[in-house]
Amino acid sequence: MARDTVETHFTDAVATLKAGAPRDPALPIREGSTLTGERCRELYDRQQGSRLLDIAARWLREQNEGFYTIGSAGHEGNAAVAAAVRTTDPALLHYRSGAFYLTRSVMAGRLPEQGLRDVLLGLTASSDEPIAGGRHKVFGHPDLAIIPQTSTIASHLPRSVGVALAIERARALGVASAWPGDAIAVCSFGDASINHASALSAFNTASYATYQGQPLPILFVCEDNGLGISVRTPKGWVEAAARRPGIEYIQADGCDLAEVHDAAVRAAEHVRTTRSPAFLHLSTVRLMGHAGSDVESSYRTQREIRADYERDPLLRTAALLVEAGLATPEELLRRYEAEREHLLRMALEATRAPKLTSAREIIEPLAPRRADMIAKISPVAAEPSAREKAFAGQLPEKEDKPLTLSQAINRTLADALAVYPEMMVFGEDVAKKGGVYGVTRGLQKRFGAGRVFDTLLDEQAVLGLALGTGVSRMLPVPEIQYLAYLHNALDQIRGEAATMSFLLPRRLPQPDGGARGGLRLPEGVRRPLPQRQLHRRAARHPRHRHRLAVQGPTTPRRCCARAWPPRAPRARCACSSSRSRSTTPATCSTRATAGGSRRTRRRPGGPRRTCRSAGRAVTATAET
Repeated sequence: MARDTVETHFTDAVATLKAGAPRDPALPIREGSTLTGERCRELYDRQQGSRLLDIAARWLREQNEGFYTIGSAGHEGNAAVAAAVRTTDPALLHYRSGAFYLTRSVMAGRLPEQGLRDVLLGLTASSDEPIAGGRHKVFGHPDLAIIPQTSTIASHLPRSVGVALAIERARALGVASAWPGDAIAVCSFGDASINHASALSAFNTASYATYQGQPLPILFVCEDNGLGISVRTPKGWVEAAARRPGIEYIQADGCDLAEVHDAAVRAAEHVRTTRSPAFLHLSTVRLMGHAGSDVESSYRTQREIRADYERDPLLRTAALLVEAGLATPEELLRRYEAEREHLLRMALEATRAPKLTSAREIIEPLAPRRADMIAKISPVAAEPSAREKAFAGQLPEKEDKPLTLSQAINRTLADALAVYPEMMVFGEDVAKKGGVYGVTRGLQKRFGAGRVFDTLLDEQAVLGLALGTGVSRMLPVPEIQYLAYLHNALDQIRGEAATMSFLLPRRLPQPDGGARGGLRLPEGVRRPLPQRQLHRRAARHPRHRHRLAVQGPTTPRRCCARAWPPRAPRARCACSSSRSRSTTPATCSTRATAGGSRRTRRRPGGPRRTCRSAGRAVTATAET
């Protein structure tokens, strides 16, 4: 495989390094640093592995065997961030955090080749890839506490705040969580991402919570290479945007491994001990362009590109080792060439790994039908004494007056809160006010402010908190007051919640109703969406378009049927609707059929319409 200028500059520069006096590997790599020589050597291997994965990705693309070339070259300093936190700290990673992933994999006791192979299987879209099964190239693993994200810029930041909230709230409520009680959430992203509304929502929510004295242990890590593809980030802008009330700001040269390690240790310690957010700002470089198809010489001068070569973090770490007498230039180059050859052989092997072979296999995790699970949990209720206490002796099934829809939902939420101690209801005005329509009235008084609470006025934050707590094995029930308000944050459902079963189809908890917990809309969210692996002709078919179907109950009694036995239905047509286009009265008749009772509607002078009496959910479908 031909070598590009980044690779040739690295090997030429390493060959000219001058060895220093030998240093004890157990001592700091340089005076005043927390990074030891031995640890530096380990992290250098992870940095080198990440760089060679980028080279392998380009080679696979040339062979038409790989499908992703956005690399981590220039960002390998994030290996030190992984070394500064624990393997049990949940992490949501930037797509250039390859060295972080490899470092955590080894720290968790896995062989170095296992982390490398994980990434290669993702590059080749193999069904053996450990988190998404080849459906999308992501950094994620169920055994490494690394939660995958979509490619939508910054959309994972609101969710990461939800993960941090879940850590503290689970401990306060005394319920089980996916993470240890002293864990911190780690979220990495690029400099261009901080301008996105999703990022601003996450920073504001973290600052808002901390300002009120609420614990929120999250470490934001901004890997700042100064470019959003071709758009430059103004100097000083990241720092100006990051400095917010309650968020500790720490800066470091992201190309200097020892400096990154020192800053990351300090940042992680701050978050873990104070249970408050920190913003770690790492200045990096972007090598090898944005992706394989990017010709950066069209918008950057050769002088700028060559200046980045001198800041190459892999070269800088090699210099640290040589100057400390822990390695020689010849030794480093021999190891580089041997690892390069080995990794390219691994890449070739990855192309022979099993693939998803049909559209059915690809979309299998999307919107699975779980009729058996629903049938199992529907009759579940709290103990009679607990229900008596939750309803203050006024059980809903014994109420004489008919219930409105909002009252029925209120009773259902109360029953569910009594059953599931990990359940939380939150949103705008849901606490003391009880919601703008009284849906949550009295719930905070009965179940406490830890489980029913108000949020700030930000729908992206509300849904992000739900996603984060849902993936942490809690049961979030977020309320969005009006449909018009949902539009502001629809990507948290369409782009994030809708793709989580696709990106982690088997093992991690999912906030979509799977494994009992999740993001709950009235009847759930269905999530078909097209995938790049589908044949183009199949993808053009209407049934493969982006769809979001939100289903809701048509009557109060159907809404609350899960909580207590509904009363006998009234003898009226189940398909009558105020949304009918015509105001002409309809007549209705009922007849028995082999498939059950059917009702027939007829308008004067109009055709018959027949529908099942089992009921019909109102469905809103958006296609793009």
